[in-house]
Amino acid sequence: MAAHDNVQIISEPKPRILRVFISYAKEDEKIAVAAFEAIRTALGTFADVFIDNALQFGVSFQDEIRKRLDETDLLVVIYSGALKASHSFTGMELGYFIGTMQRNQQPDRPRKIVPIFLDNPPDTLSGNEGINIGISRATLELSLEEYSESLKIDSENRMVKFLSEFQEVVDKLREENGFPKVLKRHEEEDLCGLVRKMQLLIFGHLKTRPESTLKPQKQVTIKTNSLALESVRTDLPDDAVLTPVGTGNPMSIFGLPDQEITWGEFGKLTQGSKFRDSWADAITSVVTSSLQGQLDVDNSQVIVSNDERHAFRVILTTGTRYFNGIREFNLYFVEYLRPRDFGDTDTTLVLKGLELSCRFRFLFLEKSSEFYHMNIRIAVPHRFHEIARSIERELNLFRRDSIEMGLDKANIWADFVDWQYLQKMSEAWRPLETKIRDICAQTRSVDENAERIKELRDSLAETVEQLETEIKPLNTQLICGLIDGLKKFCSCP
Repeated sequence: MAAHDNVQIISEPKPRILRVFISYAKEDEKIAVAAFEAIRTALGTFADVFIDNALQFGVSFQDEIRKRLDETDLLVVIYSGALKASHSFTGMELGYFIGTMQRNQQPDRPRKIVPIFLDNPPDTLSGNEGINIGISRATLELSLEEYSESLKIDSENRMVKFLSEFQEVVDKLREENGFPKVLKRHEEEDLCGLVRKMQLLIFGHLKTRPESTLKPQKQVTIKTNSLALESVRTDLPDDAVLTPVGTGNPMSIFGLPDQEITWGEFGKLTQGSKFRDSWADAITSVVTSSLQGQLDVDNSQVIVSNDERHAFRVILTTGTRYFNGIREFNLYFVEYLRPRDFGDTDTTLVLKGLELSCRFRFLFLEKSSEFYHMNIRIAVPHRFHEIARSIERELNLFRRDSIEMGLDKANIWADFVDWQYLQKMSEAWRPLETKIRDICAQTRSVDENAERIKELRDSLAETVEQLETEIKPLNTQLICGLIDGLKKFCSCP
């Protein structure tokens, strides 16, 4: 063995430097970068200032973060109100570093956390001395030029003091390692210039942020997964989560508080509502129509609110499928508005009454309607399911419109037809409506291939035929009475 084989090469220990870690939420990245540039420039080469946008591809993100935090002397937390939850990287970084401080605190290596924040520091660091950036909502009303002119940075500025303090730490480290102290000319002015530049960059970024976001629309996000959807097919899984979004209080449509619930809870909480089945049908139809990714989604669904005074179209704006199988559907409930009323109130009521009476006739009493009793009787089972849901929806809308028009009260109609007629109409219609709704509700739980579906179809056809027999003469009389009333208003001969 050669003599030089026994020689051990002893490497010189690396000089100790100041290690700084900048932690931030993704929303605050530009603020973090501005602070990073100021700190790195002020502290020079004897400080390693780390920000995670410099991580290398192929490096395990969390492993590299923990390794960096183990070596960190100073953790700078950037906070503008967008602090992440505890399971996010900002939350992990702060919690991990606090644990590291408690485990490995060394007298010659004091570790420190400094929050740099807008308005107030994060709650988790409220006890730490920090740096208020000093850009308020009122400040953001200024233009960039006005802010620049008003910006006065001197030696009393908290950020200047912070940079000066850690410049001294870096100088001591240089001296301890045998390096000469860095000569700085007009050091205070240099730091003030760095902080001024940082402030202007942050101000420019904050000016591009929205001052406020108003979401008055009634919006609900439904989240579930592909396997659960496939298991139920024509419904939503009970554990699908409905989350109200924005300030429009969308859950009020269903008479519910504006809070997140599951689909199973939704069904139980709305059990007493006459519109529950139509709500479930509309939401399910819109969601399931998008499952194959087609562009022609069923956005034709209309529902009536729990108070019976409003109608809403249910519109799917986005349907997202993630690689992990999660499915997310964003639904808007857009109010179906009626035109304003003008002119004489009595004339308006006559026209509204005529509209409702004719609409009822077109729905059930004319042969070309899909709800005419003969068309129901010959409908194939699959088509009958659709007919039953459609009838229920139209009855709901009819009810909503009569309330909205003020025509749900008998005394309004009494101006055009006598009370005896109204009583006869009510006595004939109410039990038939109840029976029609009951048949439609039973249809939901019956498979289209079952023999029972044919029985329900025939029962509905018979009920609508009975409706034609008993109601058609009364409907004709009502329309004629309304037309006579309209003629009087118009002074027709």
